[in-house]
Amino acid sequence: MAAAGHRHSFRGRANPALRAAPGGRTLRPMGAAIRGRAGQNAAAERPGARRAGGGAASAGLALAAAAALPVLVSAPSWPGSAVAQPSSAPPGPAALRDARRAAEADGEAAEAAAAAVRAAAEEERRLAARRIAAARLVQDAERRLDAAEQRWRAARAAQAEAATEARRRVAALAPLVPLMRRLALWPVETLLVLPAAEPAEALQGAVVLHGIARRLRAEAQALRAAEEAAAQAGRAAAAEAASLAGLRDAAAAAARALDAELAAAQARRAEALDAEARALQRAQASAARAADLAEMLARLEQEQARAGARTAARTPPSRAAALAARQGAASVVAGRLLRRFGEPGEAGPARGLTLAAPGGARVVSPCAGRVVFGGPFRSYGRVLIVECGPGTHLVLAGLARLDAAVGARLRAGEPVGVLGGGRGEDGTLYLELRRRGEPVDPLPWLAAGGRD
Repeated sequence: MAAAGHRHSFRGRANPALRAAPGGRTLRPMGAAIRGRAGQNAAAERPGARRAGGGAASAGLALAAAAALPVLVSAPSWPGSAVAQPSSAPPGPAALRDARRAAEADGEAAEAAAAAVRAAAEEERRLAARRIAAARLVQDAERRLDAAEQRWRAARAAQAEAATEARRRVAALAPLVPLMRRLALWPVETLLVLPAAEPAEALQGAVVLHGIARRLRAEAQALRAAEEAAAQAGRAAAAEAASLAGLRDAAAAAARALDAELAAAQARRAEALDAEARALQRAQASAARAADLAEMLARLEQEQARAGARTAARTPPSRAAALAARQGAASVVAGRLLRRFGEPGEAGPARGLTLAAPGGARVVSPCAGRVVFGGPFRSYGRVLIVECGPGTHLVLAGLARLDAAVGARLRAGEPVGVLGGGRGEDGTLYLELRRRGEPVDPLPWLAAGGRD
C-alpha cells in the first residue's frame, strides 16, 4: 500500500449507503457520523496525515481486521449489514458487539451450509461407489446371459443336425422298406421253401436282411437319443437365459435408479455450493461495512494511542530486532522493512509491519493455515487473512493479485499473491499478526518460521 494511496482512508470517508433507524428515521452516512464526533481532530490532523498516510493506513487496517477477525474465526461469513445507529451519536462498543454477535450467527449459518456441502459430497461419493458395484453386477449378468444364449444356440444346432442326419438315413434306406415289410409278414423259415431260390442263398439273404434291420433300429435309436438330448439341452439353456435376462433387467433397473439418485445428489451439492458461494460474497461485502464500526472507535481512541506512541518513540530498536526484521521480511516478500511494530506515527504506534518491495514481487505465506478472507478492501488493494492456528491470524494488505481462494489450505512458503506498484516503482505490503484479537509483534514469530 503506497502511502499516497491512503491519505484519506480513515478521514471520515462517507459511506454511500444511508442507514435507516427503527421508526423510519433516515440516518447520516457512516462517514458523516464519524465526522460528527471527530471532525475537529480530523481537520487538525490532515497536514500531518498527508506526510504520514502509510501509518494511518496501517493503524486503520489493524482495527478493521480486529473487527473482522472474530467473525472469520467462527466461519467464512459476515453479517448482512452494519448496525444502524441514531445520527445524534456514532456507534460505540455496544454496537460493535451487536454486529459481531450477528456475524457469529451468520457464521454458524455459513458453517451449516458448508456442512451441507460436505454431506452432499459424501453422499455423492457413496452413490458413485454403489453405482460402480451395480455396473459390475449388470456386466456379470450380461456375460452369463451371453454364455447361456450361446449354449442354447449350440443345442439348437445339434438338434437340427441330428434331425438332418435322421432324414438322410431314412432317404438312403427307403428302397429297402418294402422288403423289410415283407420280412415282417413272412418268417425267415418260409424263405427256405420258396421254389425260385436255393436254400443256401435264401438263408444267407435272410441273415443279411435281419442284420440290416438290427443296424437300422440301432441307428434310429441313436439318432432319436441325440435329437432328444439336443432338445433337452436347448430347453435348459433357454430357461437359464430367461432367468439371467430377468437378473440382468433387475440389475439394469437398479443401476438406473442409482443414476437418478446420483444425479439428484449432484444437483443438491451444486445447490449447496451456490448457497455457500453466495454466503461468501455476502461475507466479503459485510466485512467492509463492519469495518466502519471499528474505524469509528479508532477515531475516538486516537488521542490515547498518540500518548502511547510518544512513549514508544523513546525506545530505539536493538540490533537483534533489526536483524530479525530483515530475516522476517525476507520470509514473506523480498524487500526491506519500512516501519516496525510499535513504531510511532500520526495515528499511534504501528500495529504491524510495513514492507517495501519492487512492484509485482511474489508474496508468500509465512505459515501453514486456512484462508478466511480474501478480496478488495477499500483503498488498501486486495487483503488476505490467514488463520495460522487457534486464535492466530495473519493480515496481508496491499496485494495487486490474490493467488489463494477463501477456504484454501496453505503450506508455509506457498505463494498467495503479488505486490502492487508500477514498473520501476516499489509497492508496500502491510503485515499484521493477531493473537486472540490483539495485535502482537510479528518479528519473533516470523523468525521462528511462522510457528507459535
